Formats: sequence, C-alpha cells, structure tokens
Amino acid sequence: MDNLIEAKKFLNQPVFRKLGQELARRYYSKGSFGLSVGRQLFRNESDEALRQFLGITEWEWKSRKAISVESFERALKNSLLEWSLAEFVVFTTEKPLQLKSDVEEKKRVLYAKFVTRLNQIDPLFSEKLNVKQLTQWHEDLGGDFEIFEAVSKALKQLPKEWTRLPFFAYQQTGDAHFFDETKNGGRLLLQMLTALSRRMENDKKLSVVEEKNIILNEFQLLRDDIHNFVSVHGLVAEKNNIISQMWLNAWSEGVTWNVPLKEILRMDSIYPGQGNKVLIIENSAVYSVLLELVPEIAIICSSGQFTYAVWQLLRKLSENNVKLYYSGDLDPEGLLMAEKLIEMFPDQVQTIGMSLESYQVGQQLSKLLPQQLKQLQKINSNELKLIAKKMEISHIKAYQEGYLEIILAEINEKMQN
Repeated sequence: MDNLIEAKKFLNQPVFRKLGQELARRYYSKGSFGLSVGRQLFRNESDEALRQFLGITEWEWKSRKAISVESFERALKNSLLEWSLAEFVVFTTEKPLQLKSDVEEKKRVLYAKFVTRLNQIDPLFSEKLNVKQLTQWHEDLGGDFEIFEAVSKALKQLPKEWTRLPFFAYQQTGDAHFFDETKNGGRLLLQMLTALSRRMENDKKLSVVEEKNIILNEFQLLRDDIHNFVSVHGLVAEKNNIISQMWLNAWSEGVTWNVPLKEILRMDSIYPGQGNKVLIIENSAVYSVLLELVPEIAIICSSGQFTYAVWQLLRKLSENNVKLYYSGDLDPEGLLMAEKLIEMFPDQVQTIGMSLESYQVGQQLSKLLPQQLKQLQKINSNELKLIAKKMEISHIKAYQEGYLEIILAEINEKMQN
C-alpha cells in the first residue's frame, strides 16, 4: 500500500501534470493522444522525473526532442500502478476524459431544454433576446428560472405613470432591490426593455448611463431620483414657457441647491440666469470655493462621475446653445470625462485649467494604479493627450486645489467677457 502511495506521489509532480493536461487537450480535440510529445512542453518544469520513469539514460535524454506516447504508456503499464494512459490522464488532471463533440452535444441538449422551459414561462424571452444573450443566461442561471418568471410578470404589469424602480420591484417581487442593475433581475429587465423599446437605434453620443435611463424612462420607470441629483448655481428653468419660481428665486438670491432628476426632467428648458456660459466643476470642494470667489457665474458640480441627472441637465443646456466649460482633476478619470464631453458637445465644450501648466503646478505624490494608467490610452483630444503622455511617464495625478489660481485666471479670461 505504501509503495502505491509513493508511486502516485511520484506521478503527481509538475512534469507529469503538464503531460496529463496536454494529453487531455489532444483527446478533447481529436479523440486520440497522438504519437509523441515534444520536450519543449516542459520548458518551464524539470523533466528529470519523466526521464527516470521512462528509464532513459542522461546521455540519450539530451539528444531526445520528443517522447513517444506509446513508450510512456508501456512504462505506465509496467509500473506498480499498472495504469492505462487514460487512467494517468484522469489522475493528473482530476477530470474525466471528454470529447469536444460530446461536450458540445450535451450543451446543445441542455440549451434546447433551457429555451423550451423559457418558452413555457414566456415566449417573449426567446423572441426578443438574441442567441448570445440567451446562451449567457443559460450559463449564468442554469436551471434557475425564478428570475425569468419575475421579469415576465413585471413586463405584463409595466406602470402607466412615473414609478420609481425600487417601488416597482417591491410591487412585483417583494424585494425593492430585485431590479437593481447590479443584480440578475435588473440586467434581464433592462435587456428585455431594450428589446421592446420603440427607439430604432442607439445614439452613439449618449453615455451608457443615459442609454440605460432613457430605456427605463420610456416605460415610465425612474431610478432612485431623489439621490440622483446635481448641485447647481445660477440657473433658471421653464415649464410650458413659464419660468419656474423656485429656480428663479434660487438664482436671484444666489442660492446653490441640489436639483433631483425628476425636477430636471419636469422642466422644458434650462439656461443661465445671466449670460450663456456654464462652468462644470468635478470637485465639490473647489465648487464651494468658486461659489464665493465668482458668484456671478453659473456653476454645476458633477461630484466625480456624471449621474443621469447631470447628463440630462447638460442636454437641456445644450439645447439652448449654452457654452459649457469643464474643469476636472488631472487624473485619468478627469481626462476621460473631459474627452467624453468634448465628443458629445464638440461645438459647445471647452476646458478650464486642464493644461500642461496646471498639471505641472498641481502634481501630487498620489501615485496612479496600473488600471488607471491603461485608461490614458483612450484620450484623443490634442491638449488632453499632452497631459496624458506626461502622466504615463510620471504616474502622478494633479488635483484642482493645486492649480486653483490657474482655474480662476481662465474663468476670468474665457467666461467673464
């Protein structure tokens, strides 16, 4: 018994596991183990144990470029274990031998059963979802059809008036978070609503956030709009050609306030109370400082990545041909946001304080992560690309607080004339 244990331990060395994996791969693809295996397969492992097992001298081994599969199987049968080649492969890979054709046939059968069950729940799924989507759901959920049943029920009871998504989810499932976008229920509902949408094609100038919300809005669904807001200063708005008293009072009294998404969607037109220029600030601390230093200009605070509320506000401003000036931190995220704005509103957007001079003045010791540096390759705008190239070399970001004087100087130059 001890000898058998030792024999198995010997064949569990890296060189044998690598050989077993290669033989399993061949069997899966072609149904056979082949005639020989090149020794280059073991370039990252010592193959001394394999030489010993085959009983080949060191001198002969040096001249060998490949090993015979037949001779290896013979050595297995003559060993204490008396294994076949198939038994060796199963042992080293810890998996049963499989043919690709058998695996694919099994997948086809299971997929067909999956689609049949879906059609019993609601044929709309197989009508509206493409094969790639259905295959992915089959892989993700397998035989769990609870989510499909819940989404089918929800699609039959879509609201007739504005309803917040968490409330709708609670009505349909008893779980307010069932249709959150990070959960399978939310993903499936959004896929189905996208397929059912009357929109002919996606607008390439829309952000991903906007695309998702526009689809939901088409079916009278709102995300948690109270927490989807944007901080504004110096803007007024109209509904049915009548200026909103709330917006007007906030502007005339110099008040900054957080406008929820629903209020933005309710307004037909939004524009500065004075002039036709708006400053978009990424950093909330800098936003607060600028409210005191330049209270006469209209300012929006995005607080980092743009929410749907921010995008909708910018859309309404752009419809009034308002000039948009963006100032963000000089890090990959800030550059990408500036790039996105320029791409979406090419005739209306300029940057404030986002220059090589600002980067050199405001550099901090905060190092960029490898995944952040990778994002810099997406920057195409000429001036922003210069900063991105410097950032790729230095691996350092710059915060707006560090070049606030430059921001103020450019505000005076570009916005106050």
